[in-house]
Amino acid sequence: MKKFSVRLLVICLAFLVSGCLVWFGGLAFLQKYTPYQDEVVILTSSTITDDKGTFTIAHIGSEVPQPSLLILPGKTMVTVPDGYGEYELGAILPLLNLEGKTEVYKRAVFSRILGVPVSAFFALPEPVAASDDFVQLRRVLRQTALTKLKQFELPWQEAALFPLLQLNPADAQATSLAEAQFRLQAALVRLVSRSELACTLAIVNTTEESGLAHQLATVLEQSGVRVVRTTDTAELREQSQLISDASRSECAWIVPLVQAWFFTPLEQKPSSEVTNEYRAWGVVFIGADAH
Repeated sequence: MKKFSVRLLVICLAFLVSGCLVWFGGLAFLQKYTPYQDEVVILTSSTITDDKGTFTIAHIGSEVPQPSLLILPGKTMVTVPDGYGEYELGAILPLLNLEGKTEVYKRAVFSRILGVPVSAFFALPEPVAASDDFVQLRRVLRQTALTKLKQFELPWQEAALFPLLQLNPADAQATSLAEAQFRLQAALVRLVSRSELACTLAIVNTTEESGLAHQLATVLEQSGVRVVRTTDTAELREQSQLISDASRSECAWIVPLVQAWFFTPLEQKPSSEVTNEYRAWGVVFIGADAH
């Protein structure tokens, strides 16, 4: 009983501290101390109705000078990769849930649609109306924050998103998917340090579908990755791989950005022979599992 009381007290104190951070200058604190440097987070619905609601995109992180929120109508038509064809934005997550797709797969779909690496997404139980003033989104964020606190995890993402949800929804409206892509890509171009400039990447498309290396390069370059070579090869591979110089720990920031584009967990291997051949820190081989 005593252990339970102590645990409950710790949870309550953590929740109180988190709440104070959110409501009293929390954004400034998070920009300085958050472990997330540059993240694109999607808030969308896990259910589908005639009213697709809205599709919300947030850009947050310690390296983001001006965190922002973008809202698109859920009925916006987009081309879903991997042969799905055209669907409304508000129907994509329910469709992927119905297909039993993994979290990695879902992030890759959203990353390819938006043209930027997507870090995470929050699934709401119902569509969110544009006139809702973010009431449902705030409720879901509180629930996920409380769940994390119960597991003794700090809800950094939720706390960083909360101040953005105090905005007027009309101020965050995007007129089209193209506008949202442009604004996100412009915001994501990051300054890299001197050591990170040497973290170069080569991308090799081993599939019969042309253009995949260029597609991946476009997404990565928005996040500051230096892609020094894109090419195709006749050597067809079933599984995608990231071959890199394992001794260069300063380049590890590139790995999750590359992974965000792939439908399955990316196989990683060290090989100085391959990286020397392509004269880059890392070489991405795009296999058949990527399309």
